[in-house]
Amino acid sequence: MNVKFKMPKFGRTLTGGGTVKELLLTTLGTAIGVGLTFFVNDKVEDAHRRAAQRETAIMAVCDIDEIVQGLKDEIQLEDSLFKVAMYVATHQELIDSLPIDTLDMAFKYLYDDPTVVKPWTADTKENAFNSGIDARMNLGNNQFYDNVQSCYYVRRSLMKVMADAPMFRRPIRKDAYEEALYELPINVIGMNGKPFPESWRYVMKSVFAHKSTTLYIKRYFIRKEAYQNAITKLERLNSENKLLMDITDEDIEKYIRQNSENVSQQTIADLIIGTWLIEDKNTFAFHEDNTFEMTCVTELQAQSALERMKDSLEIMKEETRKKFLEMFRHREDTKHESVVSFDKSGNTMVWTSEETTPAGNKQTTSMQLYRKPE
Repeated sequence: MNVKFKMPKFGRTLTGGGTVKELLLTTLGTAIGVGLTFFVNDKVEDAHRRAAQRETAIMAVCDIDEIVQGLKDEIQLEDSLFKVAMYVATHQELIDSLPIDTLDMAFKYLYDDPTVVKPWTADTKENAFNSGIDARMNLGNNQFYDNVQSCYYVRRSLMKVMADAPMFRRPIRKDAYEEALYELPINVIGMNGKPFPESWRYVMKSVFAHKSTTLYIKRYFIRKEAYQNAITKLERLNSENKLLMDITDEDIEKYIRQNSENVSQQTIADLIIGTWLIEDKNTFAFHEDNTFEMTCVTELQAQSALERMKDSLEIMKEETRKKFLEMFRHREDTKHESVVSFDKSGNTMVWTSEETTPAGNKQTTSMQLYRKPE
């Protein structure tokens, strides 16, 4: 739109009311121009504000959807591991003959592993949602703001129950497990820090003979109900959130695409080349010729190997090598397949694999590796 204003011609004599008339026109034109500028600027700022509001709202809705999916995965994992643990608990006389993988899954169900971090507990998006002091006003919808806060409260409440309630207290505590390992001779501990099969079976017999294990297994249904109650509340609140802010499935898909952490251009084959750390000690080194090396590091406890065994270090290494090979020979199937994915930086690699439990269910496990700095 073009707006033209007549400016007064100073320097010539104006008669009658001409001077006043032209000054009035100039003043009016200036006022209109300033008004139009403010109007356009306000419109632009308002459009930016609405876009930011909508992106914040979609971020929160997607985050809550991810929390729901994480809790559903929690139930699925609880279901599959419970069946394995129940099978072992009701067939303790078979522990000496059960596959080691079965015992490992039962142990995973019962062990309070301090290294496990559940993705659905991360509060990064919650903090971002609440980062502005005027978050409620800026979103433009009080009900939506209250609903989102209620969703995050549901998560925090469940996390507190999981931390404090007896029904979530796993029978194998970290300190007790470490003490049990210290009681074993050092030469029965493998390179992965876990006892060799026969000693592992002995440990698991002790675990399943304890009353706390039986009680934890019996409380399976109470735990599942706690997860399901949280899911029901979150799904109801988040469905209302989407209606309040008119957020469609297409909006969510677009947001996820724009914020996905998929690594761009480079291929998986290129990204995997290099040395990767597991638990800061053990490593996998992948080479361009499609070969790899695995290095396992174990630490001797307070008493050195020479003090405890009177054997030379070379003899100990040879015995360990034999036991390591024997462990592999007794595996029913050494074939292992994993789906590989990377974070946006390409420096964190996740291996996801699917296994079939003795009960016939599919179980998904994952392991993270970190690229070793050059």
